[in-house]
Amino acid sequence: MILSYAPYRLQFKHPFGTAHGIRTGTDAVFVRLEENGHVGYGEATLPPYLNDTLISVVQEFISIELNDLFNKLGEDLPHRNETFPLSLSRPCRAALSTAYYDLKSKQLNVIAGSLVETKGLSTTNGSAMVTLGYSDLGDIELKLSQLPISTILKVKLGSIRDPVTIRRVIDLDNRKLFLDANQGWQDVDQVLDLIELAGEDRIAGIEQPFGKDRWDLHAELSKLTRVPVFGDESIQGLHDPARARDVFNRVNIKLMKCGGIDRAAEIMIRARELDLLVMLGCMSESSLGCGAMAQLAPYSDLVDLDGPWLISNDPFTGLVMDGISMKCLGTTGLGVDLIEPACLIWSSLGA
Repeated sequence: MILSYAPYRLQFKHPFGTAHGIRTGTDAVFVRLEENGHVGYGEATLPPYLNDTLISVVQEFISIELNDLFNKLGEDLPHRNETFPLSLSRPCRAALSTAYYDLKSKQLNVIAGSLVETKGLSTTNGSAMVTLGYSDLGDIELKLSQLPISTILKVKLGSIRDPVTIRRVIDLDNRKLFLDANQGWQDVDQVLDLIELAGEDRIAGIEQPFGKDRWDLHAELSKLTRVPVFGDESIQGLHDPARARDVFNRVNIKLMKCGGIDRAAEIMIRARELDLLVMLGCMSESSLGCGAMAQLAPYSDLVDLDGPWLISNDPFTGLVMDGISMKCLGTTGLGVDLIEPACLIWSSLGA
């Protein structure tokens, strides 16, 4: 088995803003596993929120004892957690495990999601949403016109301009709104005022309004509104859903936060055991990373995997949105394909 990696810069179509600032793109490292004529791909996307960098992740790939890692792998993929150690950074682990699922499912001529342990999960086919990044008022109409049709519109908020932004979006768009502050709000009354402005029935959900450690404020807000409150930055690993049950009642699971689709499925199973609703999110990954999470879309309540629609130089293709749901077009592996091999410059590490 041969492992290769390719650093890459995903560029946004428009500067993308959240409560933490504005970015023009996101660094990523793509990985490729080759074995007996088959190829699997994985992605490590590195927004500033994660504190991982291109240099640190590439150094991780170089330092991995590949023979020790892959010699442990068998065909029993649902139990790969022990093989891909959690001592790896989560983006690095996500890239390696995703590439391995892609490779093995192609060798078996099946879709990758069929190899992921989803015991106990029922099919719910979550509704798809797309995101309007933090925007100047004059740019909102243009950005909305370039987004695909979806059931729900996520709006990035978290500043003193939030009321006028919400009014402008309501004037231009009739979709249900999903308000995402990325920890940008400070008190409960501030959020309740915004809910009143938009109208409770217009809001599909509010995501991580307060700091990730402010469980008290999130719990208070959940008691004072009928609007669902979702945990994102507060939900990082397998044990967080239990704490979230009495605070959020809904959780956002992301590939780069948890370290792979196998780990994402574990957290999803745990959340369902606790009667929590589940949203699948992304960190502006390409069609490859979002396609990996889309393997779990049939078991989710909401799907926010719109990275490919926000970036201008996606090297992969195959993830589609039909206005209601998201799915991958391919029938083997992750269901996505590399568009232009020449755009990725690979460095190989033998195994």
